[in-house]
Amino acid sequence: MKKPIQITLFAGLALLAASCCGIKSPENSPLFEKTVDPESGVVSYSLRCGSPDDNNQSLYFVTKSMTEDGRFLVFQHTQGNERIGVGERHLMLADLKKDKFFDLGLRKATPFIECKENYMVYGDPERGFFRRDFSNPEKEVKLCDVPQELSSLGQVLRLASHLTLTQDRNKAFLDTEIKTPEGRSRYIQGMLDLRDGSWEEWGETEWICNHGQLNPVDDSLALCAWESAWGELGQAFQDSTGFYPRMWLVRKGSKTLIPAEKRNFASHEIWDDDGKGFSWCGHGYFDCEDFVYHYDLATGRQECWAEVEAARHNFCSPDNKYVVVDQAPEKWWRGCKWRVAFYNRETGKQVWLYSTREALMPQNNQSTLHPDPHPHFVMNGRYVVCTASNGDGHMELLVTPVAQLIEMTQ
Repeated sequence: MKKPIQITLFAGLALLAASCCGIKSPENSPLFEKTVDPESGVVSYSLRCGSPDDNNQSLYFVTKSMTEDGRFLVFQHTQGNERIGVGERHLMLADLKKDKFFDLGLRKATPFIECKENYMVYGDPERGFFRRDFSNPEKEVKLCDVPQELSSLGQVLRLASHLTLTQDRNKAFLDTEIKTPEGRSRYIQGMLDLRDGSWEEWGETEWICNHGQLNPVDDSLALCAWESAWGELGQAFQDSTGFYPRMWLVRKGSKTLIPAEKRNFASHEIWDDDGKGFSWCGHGYFDCEDFVYHYDLATGRQECWAEVEAARHNFCSPDNKYVVVDQAPEKWWRGCKWRVAFYNRETGKQVWLYSTREALMPQNNQSTLHPDPHPHFVMNGRYVVCTASNGDGHMELLVTPVAQLIEMTQ
């Protein structure tokens, strides 16, 4: 039991240091309310922004939504109960030092959060790229325009599905989608210099290339997805090669398919924090070992990292000892039942952060808010942030201390 005690002490010392700076933790902030899962007993803290019927959601998939010092949390907020009607979704900021919420005035931004220096960068296909410092969140600073090399081709529909920046934060990797005047879609990948707007094209694909993510320690390498590989073009590729063509390593002028070995299918791949490899989910059904798998860049080795069936999205802790996974325990649709697991790779045990929640929306009237849980580690692995649906038509954002999860899985 020494290891959990040490981890708990470390987390406690970090929280004490933050509290000395006037930063509250989710455990004692008035912006949160304690909640206990009735089945697992796991304690989480639910963000309370707006009315009880409003929707609060964590950021989607790749970006960590809480700064390392624990002061700022970026999230999505939508007024209203979705079963009755909702307004537009807003990007919001919670300040755990000032006990305040800030509406950032953004509707469709997919920001990159610089968690150590407390700012974010985001792009808008019509306006360009911007920065917000969380110490002055209402001030928008223009960085550069959308490069003319892209905007001249037609309507820019997407700049980046998940905005990621180089290690010096001066350049952004883009996986663009452009609709030409003739109505054709073009998918172009490359690097944008945020200082002067200069563009370096890496390549173009005939297929929908998205989920692009720069390697955290190698600015010359990105991980991309063939999102619609189940379509006609992807099926033709699979018929000719035998491989489901989801995961691609992309460099300037080249792209390399990484086939999933155990299951010839993959979804929602994501880099490890150390950049030495990436993990993905096998699928979303119970008909086989649909677990979380991992690829090692140096050796090419693939192995199972979390035996959580029907995994949909996964995220590894900074030390790669633990994995959080969301799971649709029955049939999947937008607004189905969900639950979230914490998996301890050292012991092979798991615990549910929250057990199964009732469906947010019925299958014949699905949610428009992308209500998947998207669990991820924040604050150097001290907390997990995720979304939890409720059967009455609204979502809540949960922040869960990790020390208890480690102790529960010893």
